[in-house]
Amino acid sequence: MRNTEILNKINTLLNIRVKLEQMTLDNGTVVEAESFTAGKPIFSIDGDNKNPLEVGTYTMEDGMVLEVYEIGKIGEIAMASDEAEEVEAGYENKEEKEVEMAEVPATLEEILQAVVDAIQPKLDELQAKIDAVSGGQVEMQETLSSQKARKPLTHKPTEKVEVKTTSHDPQALIFAKLANIKR
Repeated sequence: MRNTEILNKINTLLNIRVKLEQMTLDNGTVVEAESFTAGKPIFSIDGDNKNPLEVGTYTMEDGMVLEVYEIGKIGEIAMASDEAEEVEAGYENKEEKEVEMAEVPATLEEILQAVVDAIQPKLDELQAKIDAVSGGQVEMQETLSSQKARKPLTHKPTEKVEVKTTSHDPQALIFAKLANIKR
């Protein structure tokens, strides 16, 4: 399913129409975004396919410079003559990213806590089953240890069997002798 089809289905479900703006880069590539502001998703259009725009610096036909710091997200849009300001803004943006990265572990902790909370009832149920099985083993061990030990059974053959052979086969004679050996 194409991105446009997914977007159309979402729009249909939400009854919201998102109007996407299109601009052309100096190399002729058409890019599309909800609005050309920092932080908004941006895509390059290749026929019917939309692909997230790669990280880099792009020049628009009207002379504006588009900076993409993260795949598919606008980092900054500025006029080409404001290069010094862009560099400063780029450093500010990188500092913001570092702050965002510092916030990620808190979010991960929240996610992990939600997962733990979700599986805790199953863990409690399994622990109850383990305790039940352990209790049964303890009862069985107490029952077995309270019984007296019996003497082990041993095999005592009482009957002697004599094997007689009338064959002159040497192997049969050997087996007959072995069978008649007293133990």
